[in-house]
Amino acid sequence: MKNVWKRMAALLMAGIMTASFWGCGDQKTGGTETQEEKAGAETAAEETANEEKEFYMVAFNSGYPYWKQVFRGFEDAGKQYGVKTILGGSTKYDLNESLTAFEQVVAMKPAGIAVTAMDAEAYAPIINKAIEAGIPVVTFDIDSPKSKRISYIGTQNYDAGANAARYIGEQLGGTGKVAAITNKSQANIVERIKGFEETLAEEYPGIQVVQIVDSGDDETAAANNAASLLTSHKDIDYILATTVIASSGGQQAVAEAGLSGKTKIVAFDIDTVTLDAIGAGTVEATISQAPWVQGYWSMVYLYHISAGMITSAENWQENGYPSLPATADSGTAIVTKENYEIFYTEQ
Repeated sequence: MKNVWKRMAALLMAGIMTASFWGCGDQKTGGTETQEEKAGAETAAEETANEEKEFYMVAFNSGYPYWKQVFRGFEDAGKQYGVKTILGGSTKYDLNESLTAFEQVVAMKPAGIAVTAMDAEAYAPIINKAIEAGIPVVTFDIDSPKSKRISYIGTQNYDAGANAARYIGEQLGGTGKVAAITNKSQANIVERIKGFEETLAEEYPGIQVVQIVDSGDDETAAANNAASLLTSHKDIDYILATTVIASSGGQQAVAEAGLSGKTKIVAFDIDTVTLDAIGAGTVEATISQAPWVQGYWSMVYLYHISAGMITSAENWQENGYPSLPATADSGTAIVTKENYEIFYTEQ
């Protein structure tokens, strides 16, 4: 009998222990988060926080095709991080309007701003104001090097002009006459022309630069000034057009002067119109400035700073200790009829 009770007691104890075990299990599952649940909740919270973040890309004359290509890269990176990206800025090529538009974006206190500085000195105080307010700012395409911006991502314009000079120099075999149509009031393009002229003088002394004409930001002015150039110099072998507007005006002037095939054009940028012109033979080559790259890495930099993954050191310019590369070269490429079709993918 004792043995029976012992067996019954043992069974009862086993039942109690089993019940206690499952009771504890239920309590643990219902009352305390598992590691997986906690990680899932943190991920969901992070995604919600990201969805509320707004990052601005600010450009002057914001409808310009080139900026849309840059914004595509900015937007693609934003989608990867699950944040909202917005293209803002002025609708015209006007400094005062552009500065006002930039100030308005800063006042919105976004999570980060990528801005192209139409005028380096004029933009610097607004960039500094944003940085001091805790808004990370990077510049792209046109830098404001004396500002407190965190980094510049874009073309090294002197080198881009030098590359154009070398292409033309090789095509001419070191001898010939060239000219340029350019926006003389825009600092980055002035640097581009400097690289072009100095490289020709140093490496191709047999090539004469007969004239540099102004296009401003107006296609009609570009065409008229190019026409005057060709009236005075009908023996020009190549024209360097440093902007899309300069290229369009140059193409029109060359066609109207009956010099198609004789006076050739080397352009800048890879918008659809320029690529189509290469296909048609009215532009021989163009210099790609990798606009998608500029936009993409601008967003990558801004996101990592805003998320606290990278801490921007205060007064890093003075201390010589940047948290990111002070400048990042987006690179250039020579686009000709042999390879132009692959660049349509960046539209």
